[in-house]
Amino acid sequence: EYHIQVELLDWKRNPICNFQPEKALIPYGNNELWCQMTHVFKDYGPGVRFIRFTHGGVDTQFWAGHYGIRVTNSSVEIVPAKER
Repeated sequence: EYHIQVELLDWKRNPICNFQPEKALIPYGNNELWCQMTHVFKDYGPGVRFIRFTHGGVDTQFWAGHYGIRVTNSSVEIVPAKER
């Protein structure tokens, strides 16, 4: 099970805009290729000073040890409006 939350924050670290989709369930024994998740914030207004990026996952089978999802190459890309 994978979860992600990305928040655009003001100078007091109060959320201006939020992205938090439903948790993604990755079935046990899944041998599929890697999945990619993307999101673009648009028209969120002025005042953004910080980005809070939180994500992770859990093993839904509750096995002992380090099992569950694998995450790689996570990133946040900032593109000024005039460059879009």
